[in-house]
Amino acid sequence: MSPTDASATGGAALRFDAAQKCWGMLPCFDPDAGNVVVEPPGSGYGFWAGAPSAIYDSESGRFYCYYRARWPLGDRRGGLCRIVASTDPGAPADEWDVVWEATREQFGANSIERSALIRDPFSGEWRLYVASETAQSYDRVPATWRVDLLQAPSVGALEPRDRRIVMDASMYGFTHVKDPVVLVVGGEYLAFTSVAWRDQHLGPDEHNVVYSRGRGMIALHRSPDGIDFPAAQVIAEPGPQGWGGVNVRPAAFVYLAPTWTMLFDAGVTRAESYDEQTMLAVSSDLVTWRRLTPGHAPWVRSSHASGSVRYVDVVLRGDTVHYFYEYARGDR
Repeated sequence: MSPTDASATGGAALRFDAAQKCWGMLPCFDPDAGNVVVEPPGSGYGFWAGAPSAIYDSESGRFYCYYRARWPLGDRRGGLCRIVASTDPGAPADEWDVVWEATREQFGANSIERSALIRDPFSGEWRLYVASETAQSYDRVPATWRVDLLQAPSVGALEPRDRRIVMDASMYGFTHVKDPVVLVVGGEYLAFTSVAWRDQHLGPDEHNVVYSRGRGMIALHRSPDGIDFPAAQVIAEPGPQGWGGVNVRPAAFVYLAPTWTMLFDAGVTRAESYDEQTMLAVSSDLVTWRRLTPGHAPWVRSSHASGSVRYVDVVLRGDTVHYFYEYARGDR
């Protein structure tokens, strides 16, 4: 498990300088200089608060941030998720109002994962795409990960009992589908998720050596309404024939003309499943990506413990980029 992590925010100014031939550049930030939005539920090894999904709502003038709280393995794991709100993204933790919360039991889940919060541009309703590890049941042996959808006219009215399954691992032949990032682009709903093939190894080579193909890939799902996601297209893979390491997971997508930038989490070894690092890639079509961060060098890094900074979400408002992220602290 990772050291204690916290969910935090940081800001940076956009830079567009045609005179110096600079376009589409996402500014970097210092994770240690950020403001703590949510403290973890405990101190020490295995506790964290994070996996944020944030938006700015112009109607209410508030920033909304979903997060999940995590306990050590063998305890509650991802036992609680909340949405907090503030007019000031730089406000201290005690000035963020809790406007919604739910427990893993309300979802019939073993653990709640990173989820995606949006306000639908067509209906104005709030949508929360909740990823969870489902409890083992008569039709789910063993347990697996899926994405449920909650819909309501207000954040506080989101009701776990009204959830609908929108993405399930068995729909696409994966072992899991989780950690969604949901965008609406040109009227089409795009969901990027973490997925894995059932066989997580490659066939033996000429020397009869078997290599891992990785356990986490990035898939793109398209939908006309944000409810029906009939297919999945793998757009990034780890492993020796992909981007290296054992795991890649989508974190955020930002359009800065003329290109898209993807922030993604990468784990170099299996032991880094809870200590991934943030990497960057760029694309013109959201399908074909070119990695920017070289090798295993992270884009940003915490100065504490494992140095992990992950699940970075991005909210653009005016010329300011607001980063919401989970980062490692020193209190293992």
